[in-house]
Amino acid sequence: MSNTIDGFNFDVPPVESQVVALAQFHRKQLDEAIFRQDIRLGDYCLAQRKRVYDFVNTLDPAQKAAFYRYYDGELRRIADDDDLHPPHAEAGVSVFVIILALALIAFILYFTVIRGMIS
Repeated sequence: MSNTIDGFNFDVPPVESQVVALAQFHRKQLDEAIFRQDIRLGDYCLAQRKRVYDFVNTLDPAQKAAFYRYYDGELRRIADDDDLHPPHAEAGVSVFVIILALALIAFILYFTVIRGMIS
């Protein structure tokens, strides 16, 4: 039995090399679609994932898990690092900086507003 997604023929159960090739193809399509004005990326990605989902639903649970492990693993492997948003930047602001900012605001308010009202 063989199924096709975006021109790729898959054996059942899917072979890792076939799944990796599909993931690389989807990434290449996405990279090309970024620069096209006539494509909405969200809809484009959803359409890709829908075709994958429809195929995977025909597989048994173990085959489905293996397919997604290969597919998602390859997409993560070839993903670009985002220099503008590094992982350590997601940690948020430290408590010390928040306390320091609040102390600065209190200091400014005291000398501009409250001290003028008291005198």
